[in-house]
Amino acid sequence: MAFAGMEFVILVTVLESIYPNYSVHGNAISDLLATGASTSLIGEPLAFLFAMSWLAAAYYLFRGSGKRGLMALNLLPGIGFALAVLSPENVNVAIHSVGAVLAFIPGAIAAILSYRMIRGPFRYFAVFLGALSMLSIVVEFGGYNSSLMQQTLGPGGWERIIVYPLMLWLVGFGSYLLGFGRPDRGSP
Repeated sequence: MAFAGMEFVILVTVLESIYPNYSVHGNAISDLLATGASTSLIGEPLAFLFAMSWLAAAYYLFRGSGKRGLMALNLLPGIGFALAVLSPENVNVAIHSVGAVLAFIPGAIAAILSYRMIRGPFRYFAVFLGALSMLSIVVEFGGYNSSLMQQTLGPGGWERIIVYPLMLWLVGFGSYLLGFGRPDRGSP
């Protein structure tokens, strides 16, 4: 989990810097991986690696906790990111959008619910990061052409406020699990 979150943030930063005339305000993260984009040859395989890392983390989280619901909740974002990567927005926007929804909503819920497994102050950050992502999902999908969207962070900026809290949670939660070995088996 920690590796996946770090890899994604570094990947997006590198791709943004080499994509011609890229605008964080106006461009979606998906534009970096669009078929034919100058960054797709680098971005596609690494974004797929990110999705596979999340799926592997879900499996190992299940092995460590024995909780099927937790595994399913963490499989959905991995599957969603894989769908979004395998079907770029300029190839099939419907499949890409389904992938994004599968990644974003269950990812935010997983972050919020992970507080049950965490001991210490990071549990509150996990809830905050998941809630921030969920609030941004409402803004992003609730009014793509709204003045709130266009006059503030723009569609690209709001998408980042969905995704970056999830990546921070992945890094923090993965690091927490690495430091303590196994999630708390006694939590619901």
